[in-house]
Amino acid sequence: MHRTVIQGANDPRVLQIESDEIVAAVQARGVPVEYLVFDDEGHGFEKRVNEIAAAEAILRFADQHLRAQSSSSGSSTSSRTSP
Repeated sequence: MHRTVIQGANDPRVLQIESDEIVAAVQARGVPVEYLVFDDEGHGFEKRVNEIAAAEAILRFADQHLRAQSSSSGSSTSSRTSP
């Protein structure tokens, strides 16, 4: 399954080198990875533009991989609305 990794380059808790190593290991196994590094962020988001970019990446991942996976599993959901 595809992966998305989001990293703040200035994160003192999760160092970028750790994310780099995770991404390299996953890619070495042939798993596609979208790796976003925000050079001007730490642990969490301070800049709205970066928060939006990360949220868009998460939504894109969910739409492409999770929705497609649930559709291919043959399960269907129905919604009902009350009159």
